[in-house]
Amino acid sequence: MHLVACLSTLAFVFSLMAERELASYRWEARPILVFSTPDDPRLADQIRLFDAAEADLADRDNVIFVDTDPTSALRARYRPEGFTVILIGKDGGEKLRRQRVVAPSELNALIDTMPMRRREIRSGD
Repeated sequence: MHLVACLSTLAFVFSLMAERELASYRWEARPILVFSTPDDPRLADQIRLFDAAEADLADRDNVIFVDTDPTSALRARYRPEGFTVILIGKDGGEKLRRQRVVAPSELNALIDTMPMRRREIRSGD
């Protein structure tokens, strides 16, 4: 079962997320995967940070996936160790992996160095 809660333009997806659904964002968005247990306090902290930075994340075409299912297809593919945050680029490649709460400013700074993001800024997209 999927529980989807939207915070404006950000989609938070809980539980199982199939590979094909993540793949549908290729060239359209920069997914941020958050792997956690439902009761880990870091998950609530991470979501609060994302909520506070909603406009900046939306500007960078981020989509947030929160996976709390220990048997999900995403876990099988990315093999997180405990609480893990992974940034996926528009090309589908892994760009950042941290086993801690990640400040949106850290993600934004990395994204802003990417060639595709630089083109987006120049073209006004």
